[in-house]
Amino acid sequence: MHFQHYRAKNPNGSSVGIDHVVNFYNRYPGETVTFYTRLTTYAPVQHLTLTLTLPAELTLKDYRPPKEYPTLMPSLDTDADHQYLRWPLSMSLPAHRQYEFQAEAVVARLDQDAVLTGEAQVADNRGRVLDAETVRISVLSRSKYLKYLPAIYQQDELMGRFLMLFESFWHPIDIQLEGLENYFDPKLTPPHFLPWLARWLNVDLDAHWSEHQQRQLLQWAMALHRHRGTRWGLVKALELYTGQQAEVVEQRSNNFVLGSEARLGPEIALGYGNIPHTFTVVLRVPPIQAETPEQQEQLEAIRRRAIEAIIDRQKPAHTVYHLHLETLPSSDIASPADVEPEPPPGHPPAGTDASAIWSNQEEL
Repeated sequence: MHFQHYRAKNPNGSSVGIDHVVNFYNRYPGETVTFYTRLTTYAPVQHLTLTLTLPAELTLKDYRPPKEYPTLMPSLDTDADHQYLRWPLSMSLPAHRQYEFQAEAVVARLDQDAVLTGEAQVADNRGRVLDAETVRISVLSRSKYLKYLPAIYQQDELMGRFLMLFESFWHPIDIQLEGLENYFDPKLTPPHFLPWLARWLNVDLDAHWSEHQQRQLLQWAMALHRHRGTRWGLVKALELYTGQQAEVVEQRSNNFVLGSEARLGPEIALGYGNIPHTFTVVLRVPPIQAETPEQQEQLEAIRRRAIEAIIDRQKPAHTVYHLHLETLPSSDIASPADVEPEPPPGHPPAGTDASAIWSNQEEL
């Protein structure tokens, strides 16, 4: 279960903290709802009690202790309005640990729509509450689809319950459709959707790229397509993969002199050291940590092939290149905190003259 929010470290100055969520916040009578409770320790503690409070409209079905204490058993108490599932934590719990509890309950039949409230709280041996959190679940007594039927059917109780079956089946699909645009956002799309989005954008994803690198590449895909075959496009693509700025050196001579004896014709290169349609890529990359020299050599070869594949995709088809990789010293590797956030695609970095950026986008 992925908790839908995370607390700041030790938010209330207590030695423990509680996160309490459910798998669905909208349910129908007869459906199961699962409560997930995470207990986080910020200091060594013992003699605690974790209490899960369930409304009477929910029937407790099952519960699971944390994997660290599989034999831990709770007690169950009830009154007219609530059920109390209490976990005794008399053992010593070390600091900076997390323990996850689960409880499953079935929604009872209701005569009208309701919002049910559940709570998780942790208390010490003196009964002092150290932290607590509540969740709310909306329960419909009748299907919302009734409003699409003639009035004579809208008063039929059986029809209201019958349509709930179809509404519960289609509700997850409705949620997906409501958030359909998120599937086309490289920052929000699920990881398993990245290859599909890459094919849609005509981008080749390398299996050796991390998920973050793949999302960055897709985010910049349209800008890279627009500037394919330019120096800017090549440098940007390499930066997305390596995190480093590449240096592109074109083999153009600056000593051209046309004398009286010069003869021009096909396949004539002007100037000394002039190699047409050729450039060199100089890239400084961080060192690769490996257990053995053979493994390091293999990983370096994989990285080199990935970089060459990027250059092959971004360079003009008629050009050739030389790749020169230099290993960065460990002291020169920037930490994530030192890396400035990237501007949106098509925008120059902060503090840079836009005209200078675009003037440097000539074809290689």
